[in-house]
Amino acid sequence: MKNILILITLMLFLLPLMAEDWLTIYNDDLSLVRSRFELELNDGRQEINYSDITSRLEPASVIVTGGGIRVAEQNYEYDLAGKWQIMAKYIDREVLAITTDQSKLNGILKFYQDGSIGIIEKGTDRLLVISEDEIQWLQLAELPENFYTKPTLHWSIIAPKKAKYPVQMTYLTGGFSWNVTYNTVWDEKSLLFNSWVTINNTSGRAFSDVNLKLIAGDVNRVYNAYYNNIRGGRIAYDASMAKEQTAPTFEEKAFHDFHLYTLDQKVSFANNQTKQLELYPPTNIKAYSEYEYPIYGDGVKSMIKFKNTKENGAGMPLPKGIIKVYKQDSDGNLEFIGEDSIEHTSKNEEISINTGTAFDLVASTRLKEQTQVTKSITERLIQITLKNNSADKKTIKVTHQLSPNTRIIDAEYKYIQDKNDKVTFSIDIARDQELVWTFRERSEY
Repeated sequence: MKNILILITLMLFLLPLMAEDWLTIYNDDLSLVRSRFELELNDGRQEINYSDITSRLEPASVIVTGGGIRVAEQNYEYDLAGKWQIMAKYIDREVLAITTDQSKLNGILKFYQDGSIGIIEKGTDRLLVISEDEIQWLQLAELPENFYTKPTLHWSIIAPKKAKYPVQMTYLTGGFSWNVTYNTVWDEKSLLFNSWVTINNTSGRAFSDVNLKLIAGDVNRVYNAYYNNIRGGRIAYDASMAKEQTAPTFEEKAFHDFHLYTLDQKVSFANNQTKQLELYPPTNIKAYSEYEYPIYGDGVKSMIKFKNTKENGAGMPLPKGIIKVYKQDSDGNLEFIGEDSIEHTSKNEEISINTGTAFDLVASTRLKEQTQVTKSITERLIQITLKNNSADKKTIKVTHQLSPNTRIIDAEYKYIQDKNDKVTFSIDIARDQELVWTFRERSEY
């Protein structure tokens, strides 16, 4: 069946006047939409359909306020008109079917399933079973009641007089997400830091000239399975940037226990679109490289670290995201050398970027012996083997996390133990050298 022709007088949906939107996007598929508009209302109680909303709206979160009006009742209509839904409502009602050979079949629809349509022909009372492929189009008298072409809020509003009323509507919705990508260039002393916000809109609604805010932090939520099952949409990449002559920038400030980023210009989002905006201007951050080997680990990790301070060129709250690291080759071209994720990181905290496993550094761990000293005391002799197959001297930080009831009683190298009982050995190893060494730990129960 190629077409369904519906001959109806469409229900008029209210078009707001002077609409303006504010959008705050949180983490974990949560956004807050605030719309301010005017409604032209009559005196008394009236029924209003408002469809300029997202398809992921949470009905229980809707707040509507206005100057002197009352919302006596609100319904969220999401039984959307589609072929199957409409045909199901037309069982035992009159339809007109036009077949592929232009024959007309007029009668009462009895069933519509498994690719076939059953019609009691008008005038003969014969049951005609027709393959859906043989029907070119169906003519229906009207759109069944309580069907909507898009998610709609149906309001019963009481107005004291005929006038234009300012209305503000606020609601929570899914369908928006944002994340940060930090593109960096490493020169062995500093990171050239570029930060980009990527915003995905699969909310089912486009926004034009919206006031945008982003919240970094984990807001506590009580989840309902209904909202977890709502489908998302496809994402189409939009490479276009803002049309204004000056690039939009975010202003950051602390807000409650989170961090709030407010865009200084309005921005537009199409539905099913990905948009990228600069979070912070590019900056050079002082950093240093380090090799780490956690005992029993898979290899020696090549790390880049820096402290998030103003003195180092940073000192701004960094939302969670992906840090991508590039390095310039001798031919002048940038090459990708690794990436790592970070959590929400406030100022003055250290950031560690794991770019991958060092190719020329090899490390392994062996439990050489274990002794049951008493029923409550166990000792272990742990052997570490390090190899440096590179052309330069290296320093490898060998780390070991002690349990609260464990301590090191003997070691061939000095170590540092922090307040979380993490032990670090700094081992210098010459080029083409292999080191085998041990330490002994004791656990008391």
